[in-house]
Amino acid sequence: MSDFINPLTGVVSSHFISHSQDIGQLVYWHKYAGDHIQVRQFGQLRWLLINDTLQSVIELNNPQRLLFPHLTYLAKQWQTLAPPNHVLELGLGGGAIRNYLQYTYPQTHVTSVEKNADIIACYTDFFALKNQSDVQCDDAQNVLSKAHSHDWIILDLFSQIDAPRFLFERAFYQKIYDALNAGGTLFINFLSQHESQLIQLQQLLFNVFGVKVSPHKIAGFVNHIIIVTKAGN
Repeated sequence: MSDFINPLTGVVSSHFISHSQDIGQLVYWHKYAGDHIQVRQFGQLRWLLINDTLQSVIELNNPQRLLFPHLTYLAKQWQTLAPPNHVLELGLGGGAIRNYLQYTYPQTHVTSVEKNADIIACYTDFFALKNQSDVQCDDAQNVLSKAHSHDWIILDLFSQIDAPRFLFERAFYQKIYDALNAGGTLFINFLSQHESQLIQLQQLLFNVFGVKVSPHKIAGFVNHIIIVTKAGN
């Protein structure tokens, strides 16, 4: 397993990410509506793939540990902030973010939204910490239309290399803005190989939040982390 975890950074290696669809033992496989979901395992590592794209990975004896570099970067940003009371996570995957938040902030109410019931079932059966609640099978936009009073919203909706179209619509970010408390913060894990997409997203966020944002590129990956805070009263 030494080839899978970078000993210097403590996160999964590029070798593991590149070969995650082939290594380890297949413990779950499901195909529905053209998508196929896999759960694989090697030693203490267990991971989720959708259409051979690695979504999430956990360490079974330490499931709250973050093993992706973009998530460890996010955690460093969270640690500079006051603990939140209410967090809305849009996009569940294998639940690495949810596990981390529940362990690190036990008093925080975490609501996770995932529109694919099969993904929720995989999380519940193979990745979840005990005592799970408030994992909603719904569309992110439907939930946002009714959401309010959140301290943090975490947006991580990308199962393929390109982002869904609605993530470039101002109305979507207006819903997020309205769902945040004054002083609340939006965290986006944005996968893009096109500079024009980043520029478009930056402009949308400026139009809605009224502040300029500076995406942080995760070295060696297509992930960009974008953080924007709603002005306080």
